[in-house]
Amino acid sequence: MLDRSKLPKDIKLYKNIFDEKVRWGDTDGYNHVNNVSISRYFESARVNIIRNLETEKYSFVIVNFEICYIDQIFYPSLIQVGSSLTRIGNKSITFTQALFVKNVCKSIARSTLAYADIIEKKSYNIDTKTRNILIKRYGASDEI
Repeated sequence: MLDRSKLPKDIKLYKNIFDEKVRWGDTDGYNHVNNVSISRYFESARVNIIRNLETEKYSFVIVNFEICYIDQIFYPSLIQVGSSLTRIGNKSITFTQALFVKNVCKSIARSTLAYADIIEKKSYNIDTKTRNILIKRYGASDEI
């Protein structure tokens, strides 16, 4: 069971903040945002961070995604997704994220992404340049 006292209370706790609007198509007939849309908001925030670190050969690919739905979101709403890189391993990174509406946490997520050669379809060690950018911009711990 989720301990609500441990939910993030401030979006400013996160290194990266991504703004999004709920679209009409994100909802069901009751203006309630569906679960798939919520996972897409988290995805958009992650992609916003990693897009500039990818090349034609190397990319981060998602290998695990966990999400906890805390409270409903309705159309129209402005959303903020906070993302922090909480772990850098040899071949993967882990993000923790929280989705806020009007400064209230509505959902939390954790995702692990592998650094992969997308042509050879296998994971590789994260190169030093990429690792240093991740640490500098997002303050993640370096777990080598």
